[in-house]
Amino acid sequence: MPVKNLLSHSAFLLPPRRVSTLKQQQQPGKTNMSVKGMVIALTVIVCATVVEGFPMFKGGRCLCIGPGVKAVKVADIEKATIIYPSNSCDKIEVIINLKAHKGQRCLNLKSKQASIIIKKIQRMNFLKHQNV
Repeated sequence: MPVKNLLSHSAFLLPPRRVSTLKQQQQPGKTNMSVKGMVIALTVIVCATVVEGFPMFKGGRCLCIGPGVKAVKVADIEKATIIYPSNSCDKIEVIINLKAHKGQRCLNLKSKQASIIIKKIQRMNFLKHQNV
C-alpha cells in the first residue's frame, strides 16, 4: 500500500463529529467541578458563620470572675466603673480601680458598698445628661 492510501484510510483519522463530542463531554465535567467547588466553599462559609455566633462560655466574657469582694477601703478607690449587661456578658459588673497601681477589684452586687456606688454613678450620669 502506498503512503497516500494509508493517510486517506478512514481507520487512522477520527471524524470531526467525534472530536466535537469529546470536547462537549469535557466542558460539562469542568462546570460540574466548579459547581462542586462553589458548593463546598459556601458550605464552609456558612458553617464558619454559625460557629462564630455560638457563645464560647455560658456566662459570656465577663470581666469579673466569681462573686467579687464585699467592700474596698474608700481611701484606696481611684475610679469606679459600672458595666451593664451586653451580648458578651449577661450581668452587671462594678469594677473598682485602686490607687497606687494596686490593680482592680470587682464588687459583689449584693453588698451595701456596691449598691451605694451604683446609685452615685447613676445619679452623676443623670445630672450630666440633664445639663446637656
